[in-house]
Amino acid sequence: MKFCYRFDAHCHVNIVDNRPLTKYRDDGTDPIITYSFTLFDRRGPEFTQKRRLCLRGNDVKYKELHISHLYDSKMQSQFERAGNGHDVTVSPKTATTLLSYMNLQAIRIQVRKQCKKESKRLEDDFFENCLRFLERMCSRVEIKSLLLCSKNILFPWQLGQKSLSKLASLQGLQNLILENMTTFDPRFLKLPTRNLASLQFRLDPRHRMELDQLQVSPIDGSLLKSLSAASVYRLDFSAYSEVAQVVTSIDAVDMCYFIENWHFSPKPWIIKGISFNSQVSIDDFRMAAYKILPSNFAIPFPYCRFQTCHRKSMDIVLEVACYANGTATQWIFRTGHLNSC
Repeated sequence: MKFCYRFDAHCHVNIVDNRPLTKYRDDGTDPIITYSFTLFDRRGPEFTQKRRLCLRGNDVKYKELHISHLYDSKMQSQFERAGNGHDVTVSPKTATTLLSYMNLQAIRIQVRKQCKKESKRLEDDFFENCLRFLERMCSRVEIKSLLLCSKNILFPWQLGQKSLSKLASLQGLQNLILENMTTFDPRFLKLPTRNLASLQFRLDPRHRMELDQLQVSPIDGSLLKSLSAASVYRLDFSAYSEVAQVVTSIDAVDMCYFIENWHFSPKPWIIKGISFNSQVSIDDFRMAAYKILPSNFAIPFPYCRFQTCHRKSMDIVLEVACYANGTATQWIFRTGHLNSC
């Protein structure tokens, strides 16, 4: 049997949508999409971190393969050589051959919508179209890490129904980062939570600077229920926790039910961190805990902390901590051993 070597790869997709008054053409020509491919070296430094954060590949022997996708026979491709070598224009056939050796594991997709409010493109399926192209051209597409980024502050990127369905089908996805996707509502999406160990909602510095008033995100207690049901080991979840002006709709009752579900779970699942901003104060949480939870739940500790032990492993505790940040309260859930918390 002939052995075919595959290269682990990262793809950075850049999309500019500048036709606001026309309907989106689902033929690969509108808009023109640029793909930049780099390779991962599993033996090299920072491989795990770069793949997890959807950063460019760490293989220093090669640089990027750039492809502007019009349609397959008209792909414009350049292979960027390492060192002082000049970029080399390659034919569509050569580009297709190079892609056929790639095992795509991490994808970063950023979309800049240069549109107006009267645009017919309030939603689009750029994400679904890009993945369809990559699945057709690459040897394998087994996405472990995915970053979706909206670049226009005034006109955020919104995924259409096909794209949402495609995202929900990525059962092998381990890390998902949603950057500036402020209109993304997880209630309309069945997240692949069984393997999804890291879920991050965040804003880049430019978007943070534009926030001049409190903004409520669509994230509510239903997402906590989904994460609780999945019980993913070493879960890491953050919902704009670094931005005090963005608060979730997670209330004290949602938090109490999450604590109760963790306590009665078949075995204690380890939580690296769950952090979010909420308008729930420490007094609000304390009142809800006393009404909903048994007396041995949410034992108060100094410095605005609460702890509860798991019913089967009394040395494993879930700690809930809160910090006032001026406009709201930041809440943090994490697990640990009784002696270390």
